[in-house]
Amino acid sequence: MDHLFAAIDLGSNAIKLKIVQVENGIMKPLEDVSVQIPLGDEVFLSNTIQLETVKEAVETLNYFKQTMASYGVTNYKAVATSALREAENSKNIVEIIRMRTGLEVEVVEDTIEKFLTYKSIRDKIHDYRSIRKGSLLVEVNSGSCDISIYTQNKLMKNDEIKLGIKSLKYMLIELEKRTVHYPYILKELIETRTSHIWPNIEAKKLTHFLAVGGEAKQMNELLFNDVEEVPMSLFKSYSAKAMANDYELRHKVESKRINWYEFLATIILYDVFTELVDAQFITVPNISLRDGILAELVEKEFSLTRYKHFNNDVFTLAYEISKRYKSSESHVKHMEHTALILFKALRINFQFHDRDETLLRLAAILHEIGKFTRMRDYLITTYEKISNLDILGIKHDESLIIAHMCRLISSSEHKMYDNMISGVQPEDQIRIFKLASILSIADALDKGKKQRITVVDTEITENNFYIKIKRDSETILEDWSFEFTIDNFANTFGIIPELKDVDE
Repeated sequence: MDHLFAAIDLGSNAIKLKIVQVENGIMKPLEDVSVQIPLGDEVFLSNTIQLETVKEAVETLNYFKQTMASYGVTNYKAVATSALREAENSKNIVEIIRMRTGLEVEVVEDTIEKFLTYKSIRDKIHDYRSIRKGSLLVEVNSGSCDISIYTQNKLMKNDEIKLGIKSLKYMLIELEKRTVHYPYILKELIETRTSHIWPNIEAKKLTHFLAVGGEAKQMNELLFNDVEEVPMSLFKSYSAKAMANDYELRHKVESKRINWYEFLATIILYDVFTELVDAQFITVPNISLRDGILAELVEKEFSLTRYKHFNNDVFTLAYEISKRYKSSESHVKHMEHTALILFKALRINFQFHDRDETLLRLAAILHEIGKFTRMRDYLITTYEKISNLDILGIKHDESLIIAHMCRLISSSEHKMYDNMISGVQPEDQIRIFKLASILSIADALDKGKKQRITVVDTEITENNFYIKIKRDSETILEDWSFEFTIDNFANTFGIIPELKDVDE
């Protein structure tokens, strides 16, 4: 079969495989298999995954490999999430899997896991545009609870709260020893931990509520016959029963071999956040990390543009961070636009990484977030802030690249680039120098933050990079700032940047 793709997800509770065939741009499922292996429990209790469990995982993955081979699948991606992220022997396990199955497993960071999962909304919810107009998305998983807000077709907020099902389960067990009202005590704790984000959610007047994650699906299958939209009133009635420790409900849960405390923690978490929206239904979309992986594989194979809005959520969230730190929005947008013009011109003659355009845009958007400290060298604070940011869809080592790019902006002083940059791979150092040189020029050309210079064209010769511009007023500050950027750019690219005025 042609156009076959597969995704493997090594999660906290199960290892899963999904195989699809793409026909006329539509993904048709061929296999969707899940094998229960409790990797997350072992990590929570001992910080490691035991050898016997690793053997189970290897056996399952070999079975998945045979299944993929039977279909003729060669285009696949295998990822591991929170259990292997947190396990002390994670690298050993990945290597054992590679040696015994031949499968390459990538341990993805939480920011990537969320980005891919949310991306699958495009294919799995028919009316996804309505969802993006105004909804609260709450994803409950083993290690944390993620809160996202969609408004005006944009993802405007994404927060992670360290309230995962595994830890809440053990809290409930301990609280039950103290009081029969233990569910209410846990609810009070969750409310205390999350109340700081309530006003921002309530102010948006959201009309959709999405419950996402494996626990949400399990709850839906058990109580609501796996429908996509659960009436809010029905959910509330079951929530009240769960909080009251209803015997029949608990028996129903445990008869399906579902842990009562995990189920209870899940329903309490969702109950707290449903109070913040004016939704008639809880939408439980049939989305997953596997669907997101497949979306990305298919997008890359066929150069699709249908995920544009979901890809742009990365930049929307960056702009929200920038606003939070009082950055100049007009300057940031102008700088991003200018940097892209320069980058696309240089990309014709010089080699760049396929992620460099994204990182350059994010650096332009975030480069001023250190100014809130009023420090003389705010770029150092910007570097520290970005180094510790969790940016949706961006890996930590990419955040470090962005941070170093901002630190090296040289539009205010003579700043020669370091011979060595700490904390990054050697091959990434020249990437940082290239991108920081571009970013520096873009910043220099709007140093007065008045958008007095517009780049209209570029030209690359053997010795020069001509930046053709129009000015709408005097630009002494910009011209002076540009001079500070010349040496680093010339040392990095081997050509001298030069401004060239063009006629109206």
